[in-house]
Amino acid sequence: MEILRDKEIVEAFNYGLPPRDQEVNQKIQIGFSPLESTDPNYPKENSIMGVRFEFVLPFDAFIVSGTVSQVNHVVNRQIRNQSDMNETEANEMVKPLFRLVERMIYEITEIALDQPGIKINFASPTAQ
Repeated sequence: MEILRDKEIVEAFNYGLPPRDQEVNQKIQIGFSPLESTDPNYPKENSIMGVRFEFVLPFDAFIVSGTVSQVNHVVNRQIRNQSDMNETEANEMVKPLFRLVERMIYEITEIALDQPGIKINFASPTAQ
């Protein structure tokens, strides 16, 4: 699957202390939305898929949360919904967003904690 990607967008990103008397649950939500081009010259054989990644990641000393998104242009293939992709293709589409969040968490924890940043990895061991 050939994908031409627009720039990733950080819609929201928050680093903060966990609430004192409240447990925060981890949340990872990935959404795929088919989009339509407003350009009459956009190739009919291509499709556009918006990908949005929302997350809440609680750690012992802090919580990181946010939303990142990206528009992907799939070349020579019609994708109308998520079921038109297999798991490998869906993972490939969301991979840049995972990498962006991994990098932001590393950088912000390095600055906030004044020590080497915390490395996280959203990839499964077989998806390396």
